Amino acid sequence: MPMLGQLALATAALRNYALTLNAALADRGVYAGTLTIGGLVERGDIHAMVTADPAKYGAADGHTLDPDHLADAAWDMYRTRDRAKRVFDALGG
Repeated sequence: MPMLGQLALATAALRNYALTLNAALADRGVYAGTLTIGGLVERGDIHAMVTADPAKYGAADGHTLDPDHLADAAWDMYRTRDRAKRVFDALGG
């Protein structure tokens, strides 16, 4: 997503900070994790805008993520604390 390129450095820094924080503080009961969302999240404002104008944005079919699955994953990460990162990629890359 070229238009989001300017966010790459800040996003990478925040991801690395969360992973480092988790590793440093896990023995104190502190948990930090990252849920990377690589796709269009269904049922939101941006999803509505994109799907309303496929001529401008392209077809979203097969390239969306279910927010219920994202929420379940975030809750599972917090509950189990067995991993500090999870990636959702709507493009399958």
